[in-house]
Amino acid sequence: MNKEQKHIDDFIDKTIQSLEKEKPSVDFTSLVMAKVVVEKTSTATTYKTLISKPVWALIFVIVGGLCVYLSFFGTEESVSWLPNKNYNFLTSLFKNIHLNNSLIYGIVALALMTLIQVPIYKNYYKNKFQV
Repeated sequence: MNKEQKHIDDFIDKTIQSLEKEKPSVDFTSLVMAKVVVEKTSTATTYKTLISKPVWALIFVIVGGLCVYLSFFGTEESVSWLPNKNYNFLTSLFKNIHLNNSLIYGIVALALMTLIQVPIYKNYYKNKFQV
């Protein structure tokens, strides 16, 4: 340290020692704890689903009823906007592709494991972030 810095440090030390120490009020602790209790009791943000369960049930009933109605009372007419065309060119594209059985088993196993893990992780994170 050079002389100037030492002189400044000595001056700061003397000034701090000469200052009167502040003493907290008698009820300082109780006031701080009262504020802590007030902050601690504040409620967390609760999230509501955008579509409630009764609305989902109504949607499923409507879609299911529509499927049942169309399967029993639907017409046998062909739709004019979807003409009957020969789509053999699509099957000819994939005719020469041969997959190994072990590759197919691997893809099926991957799909099954994914279907099993999604509900497990969904339940895990639902419980982890539950308020």
